[in-house]
Amino acid sequence: MNKESVLIYPYDSQFTPLLRHKGFVDNYDKIQLSSLPGWGLCGKDASYADGGEFIGLTVSQEFDEILSEADTVIFAEADNPYHLEKMIYPKIFSAIEAGKNIVTLIQVDEKADEIKKKCERKGVRFTNYRENSLDHTDFLDQMKSEFKKEIVDSRIPILAVIGLAEHTNKFQLQLDLKATIENMGYKVSMVGSRAYCELLGFHSFPAFMKEVISESDKILCYNRYIKRIELTEKPDLIIVAVPGGFMRYNNKIINDFGITAYEIFQAIVPDAVVLSLFHEKYTVDYLDGIIKSVKYKLGLEIDAFNISNRQIDWVEMTNSQPDVISTLTLNPEFMKKSIEECKALSQIPVFNILEKGDAERITNLIIDKLSEIEMAVNF
Repeated sequence: MNKESVLIYPYDSQFTPLLRHKGFVDNYDKIQLSSLPGWGLCGKDASYADGGEFIGLTVSQEFDEILSEADTVIFAEADNPYHLEKMIYPKIFSAIEAGKNIVTLIQVDEKADEIKKKCERKGVRFTNYRENSLDHTDFLDQMKSEFKKEIVDSRIPILAVIGLAEHTNKFQLQLDLKATIENMGYKVSMVGSRAYCELLGFHSFPAFMKEVISESDKILCYNRYIKRIELTEKPDLIIVAVPGGFMRYNNKIINDFGITAYEIFQAIVPDAVVLSLFHEKYTVDYLDGIIKSVKYKLGLEIDAFNISNRQIDWVEMTNSQPDVISTLTLNPEFMKKSIEECKALSQIPVFNILEKGDAERITNLIIDKLSEIEMAVNF
């Protein structure tokens, strides 16, 4: 079966984890990237977006010029701000007119019907992953009518991936851990932190968690959602990734006050936890404070820290919109030195998921812990 060529637009660091994911890359014969002027990526390797290892794909500014070489165009989310009406919809319609299949990972609700009709007339496919993410109505109705008001324990080990906030390489972390554990021969089910994870072959964060239902019903539904995955897929491990942050970071970065994380960890009790942080000049007291905060807010023990190569740009933050996080990307050599300094301060193992070999090291740590738990239970 011939593979398609694909064009990603608008490309920035939000999409980079997918380019580092073999399951995505192997689906396509050719991958092209187009970014927007002013984002500082055009003419550079795709890895420039996240500061990680070289990828081998050059980012272009010329969407219209490279469109002819693509079979499918993926319109992606981005960390950088852009204007949907001016920068996205015209590109979608020009791609349809050029006979290209359309995949949207962004919210296009107000134009979705128009896009669908134009695609049908042109005889091309339209896949709206944000629409698919809302398709939990039947499950929600079923759960609300059938479940008792009680929590059901999981018999399968659960690994939780949480973050202090967004932009901490959390999506890269969950993808790499899943792939590494699977390479060891284990069957892994995962509920990702984004709304289009079905594109990569696993479950998106369920849309009912954003529905207008009571908070207790959300907790009960999430509990049954994980239980259904356990019973139907029969994995060796379930990875649960939590969107957003687990607490308010400060008065401006509120992370929805960590409400989603609180609800998830009322619904399930993970057996292992990896926490992803911004890069900062950490102290022993600061790291100890994070450990205690997670323990007393969520009832969790952290097994590993992932320190991302993203650091908050506090100067830019003074002028940014509320809950918009401006960050700086740090180079690999600086990160190596900084991670070593952090390891000397932390009682918890410290890693950087963009550092070669750290995915395997985190995985081995988690597998060792889960094996000890299983041996203790059997004993």
